[in-house]
Amino acid sequence: MENFEYELNMAINHILETNYPRKAFWHFDDLIDDLKSGIKAGDDAVVIKDMVINMEGPYPLKLGAKTALIHTTCDVVAMGAKPKFALNVIQAKNEDEIKLAVDGLRRQSIGLGIPIIGGNTQTVEELKSCISVAVFGELIDENLIIRDGGAKEGDLLIMLGDPVEGDIGERVYKAKKKFDTYLEILENGIKVNACKDASRGGWLGNLLEMLIKAKKGAEIKSLPHPRATRYLGTYIIALPEEEYDKVLDIALKNKCPLVLFGRILEKPKLIVGTKEYISENKMLELIKKFPYKY
Repeated sequence: MENFEYELNMAINHILETNYPRKAFWHFDDLIDDLKSGIKAGDDAVVIKDMVINMEGPYPLKLGAKTALIHTTCDVVAMGAKPKFALNVIQAKNEDEIKLAVDGLRRQSIGLGIPIIGGNTQTVEELKSCISVAVFGELIDENLIIRDGGAKEGDLLIMLGDPVEGDIGERVYKAKKKFDTYLEILENGIKVNACKDASRGGWLGNLLEMLIKAKKGAEIKSLPHPRATRYLGTYIIALPEEEYDKVLDIALKNKCPLVLFGRILEKPKLIVGTKEYISENKMLELIKKFPYKY
């Protein structure tokens, strides 16, 4: 239990990191016509008209060559969009590093079916080698945005997909299966109230952010992964109980892992098993610290 409490504190500190930049850029949302979700919402991607855009990085070059496009795409799909194309930025020390980065991104691009159509490559010796990627997607339904803060009382909490790890081929296979399964769920009109990628901060950090935005609580009855703050690359989904069997059917057909691990509570608190780890008062304090506005 001490380890879990340590991870809980790590998760809280992680989600507080974005408060200053969000406050600094807060009013820029007002300058964009047709903006549906921007800096004020604090979601994992921005939405303008029917376009969903996300940028991630910089990743260390070797890691980015294996996963930068995969990870950046996760948030675009989570909000209910099909990825259409991507841009990248590569900082490398020499031609060998350029080749490593380009070949890795190309394999991700081909495997996911997301063409990389531009970007920038440079070799500045005094800078660390790294990669950033931006992905542009199109909403399946321009009137439907799946936000990370939309959970409702009574929703079931599920985790969808394999942890995205291994070599490039394994990562692409696992990510694409998750993307295809999730998009099929939405295309079938199944109601999803909230979805978030369990990325940095793990399932616990990202679930906490979902709860804070929704001003709700959660009761956790099983562990979707033993390391609560480990990067997973899976989706945390909140959906009405009556939709669960339909989602399970699609996951079974696609052989995509699905774990039912909890339920959304009306009162903002976190219960794991029989123990209350975050009280209502503590959760209300956290809610006050976050400047989200949908």
